[in-house]
Amino acid sequence: MFAESLRSMFTVRNLVLCASLLVASGGWVRAQAPAAPPAAPPEATREFEIRESQSWLGGQPVKLWGLRVNNALMSPAVTERLVNNLDNYAAHGINLLAVSLQGTNGGFPDVDAGPNAFTSDGKLISGFARRLETVIREADRRGMVVCVTLMMPRKDEFLRDEAAVQRAIVESGQFLQSRQLRNVMVNLFQEFNHSTRIDHDVLREPDGERKKALMTSWFKAVAPDIEVGVTPNHQSGSKVDYPGADVQMFHEDMPIPAQGFALNTETPDPDLPGNEGVMTRHNRIRMEATWKRYLGSSRTAMLFRSPYLEDVRGKQGTGPNLEMGGWGTGESDRGVRFYFDWLQRNVGRWEYPRHVVPAKDRQSSTTGQVESLAQSPKLK
Repeated sequence: MFAESLRSMFTVRNLVLCASLLVASGGWVRAQAPAAPPAAPPEATREFEIRESQSWLGGQPVKLWGLRVNNALMSPAVTERLVNNLDNYAAHGINLLAVSLQGTNGGFPDVDAGPNAFTSDGKLISGFARRLETVIREADRRGMVVCVTLMMPRKDEFLRDEAAVQRAIVESGQFLQSRQLRNVMVNLFQEFNHSTRIDHDVLREPDGERKKALMTSWFKAVAPDIEVGVTPNHQSGSKVDYPGADVQMFHEDMPIPAQGFALNTETPDPDLPGNEGVMTRHNRIRMEATWKRYLGSSRTAMLFRSPYLEDVRGKQGTGPNLEMGGWGTGESDRGVRFYFDWLQRNVGRWEYPRHVVPAKDRQSSTTGQVESLAQSPKLK
């Protein structure tokens, strides 16, 4: 009995000793799992370009007609509503969208309710990045362009210093570049030099041209082929053009720049926060006059803006409303259908790379006649 125990002890001891020698000599190697294949690179979208002051997408000249939905990235559900409406947008002629990584005016009842996609040190939050890519790729499927706004006066205070502003710009450019999202143009800052709501010196005058060029250089260092611009506040006196600007960005009732590709990033509001989606006859006439300024030339484009489309919650508690809704004739008819209808009749549905005018409207299109809002059945 004792002898058997002794032999067992020596056997175990020998096994432990042999194992130690094998490990020390490298003779005993743990089995390695096969290496995962490298991830396939993301598929590139069509590329937006400006050639001789004209807008091009995927190697084709395009005339852009837009819709500003800057708060559409605020949650997965809101982004899903936007994507679900893209086919209807295209059917009515819309082929340019604007979304923002920092939210615009949240409207009624909280002007600050819009989203913010950056941490305090300027890191791009992954959930916002995913939603942005979803919108850009879904737009690309329909031959659309996306104007990505990075920062807004209502949210720049969430970035703690100029280094954070720089990081936000760089990370946004790196994301678009690495994911090969090229059917885009970038508005680095909306309302540069706003008189009351800007916290960082780099976002306001004096020396605005140098500061805009500096921000552009930060972006271009990581995404050199993506077109960019900066939109100055319309009441600030800050210039639209600056060294390095690819897109002449302006807003409200500012005059259309005489040279270069020019984008109005925000047409005047036809409705009011707290009563969004209801337009007076005077405002409809004013808006129609604005739209007519952009007919014909592929050197100019505009983004139609309405609190109905962008206000968070709003009077009905359903905003931002990414559906066209009603005709805007009263509280039970809230919406911006009048813009969709006018665009469809005067420009046509969007089938990349061109707009297709319905047969019933083709005669007025070929003769250069413009159908007014008064000719809409609902608004006669």
